[in-house]
Amino acid sequence: MTPANGLAFDAVIVGARAAGASLALLLARAGWRVALIDRASFPSDTMSTHVIYPNTIARLDAFGVLDRVMAHRPPPLYTAWHHEGRMFVAPHQPIEGRDWAICVRRITLDAILLDQARAAGATVFENTQVDSLVGAGTMADPVRGVMATTPGGPITILGTVVVGADGVSSTVASLVGAKRTRVMPTETMLYFAYWTGAKGRNTQDFFFEAPWVCAHFPADDDHHVITMNGPIAERAGIRNLEEFYLQKIQSIPALRARLEGATKVSRVLGTTRLEGYYRQHTGPGWALIGDAAHFKHPAGAQGIWDAFESSRVLADGLIAGDWMTRYPHWRDRESREFYAFSKHLAEPPGNEGMRRTMDILIQDAGLARRMVDVWARTSRPWVDVIPFIEGMDTVAGASIEAVLAPYEATPLDAAASA
Repeated sequence: MTPANGLAFDAVIVGARAAGASLALLLARAGWRVALIDRASFPSDTMSTHVIYPNTIARLDAFGVLDRVMAHRPPPLYTAWHHEGRMFVAPHQPIEGRDWAICVRRITLDAILLDQARAAGATVFENTQVDSLVGAGTMADPVRGVMATTPGGPITILGTVVVGADGVSSTVASLVGAKRTRVMPTETMLYFAYWTGAKGRNTQDFFFEAPWVCAHFPADDDHHVITMNGPIAERAGIRNLEEFYLQKIQSIPALRARLEGATKVSRVLGTTRLEGYYRQHTGPGWALIGDAAHFKHPAGAQGIWDAFESSRVLADGLIAGDWMTRYPHWRDRESREFYAFSKHLAEPPGNEGMRRTMDILIQDAGLARRMVDVWARTSRPWVDVIPFIEGMDTVAGASIEAVLAPYEATPLDAAASA
């Protein structure tokens, strides 16, 4: 086997979705020779959160792809919470003039990002499965490429660094032995389906029916994402998931009315495997970004932002040459607060706490905006929100340190889970 096309690359990126494509784009723009590998053929869907907040919309603009995304007509969305017949609606703090979010399916977003990376100069290998690494990943024998299978046969692709951007079941993480650590169990599961023809508004709507939360996200190309999030303990008793999902979402009158005449165009997708974790982010010749490196419960809708941010920081470190220290230090520093808040988001809601929270947020529009801005990363839970809602510190935790103490007692490089 010989290097692809007789060439070696500066970076080999495994996984060509949001994290991998954005990293390839940034490095290619900086003049790096980039190989971008994915086992899928694009456009291709994947299970994901779909909402993109103003901070992430600004990043799409910087990548030069926002116009192409908006050409698919995702409506601008404010955030609405509904509970026991009451509701509030809040915009976000504007970033570059945008105070709204959008919902974009990954079959749309990932293909656009991949095309932009290819246009910037990245060499893309679709339908290509990475089988093994070149190099053991030790100081004496650093990773320096991958061996993969393409539709045309086996191939070796060499690079000075190999980056795993290949999600929660990362092949690269498995090959370098990067185990899950600081594992945060979840009490809730999440399932969704795509619909067309639903009645939409310019809101993403969350219907709190304790202990369940169902939501409606108008998305791109007249698609709608309808979700149900509930206690994981109930999954074993659900014999027919499709039937249960339809009964659950149709039990909410406002949501049922929006789906009159609509068509469900996908099967129900989702999982109970939503525990949070970290993995070691870097090693000799390799790095992990996006969900391969760190995962939070999807109720936080941070996956796409985390993918873009980790690719930005790693790209800066690779270009500067200090990536093995800069990138993991950034990750540990910047991820702690939302990881702590994710523990609260992974718990089923209760009616008493929701009543108290809704009482306050309906009366205080500024606090309501600060609440929704937690998801846009322009407000901080334990600084801007939790101290101002009576009893929320009891539910969400008194401090970041108090929430994370049980998980951070485990060293980063210790294996907590396969």
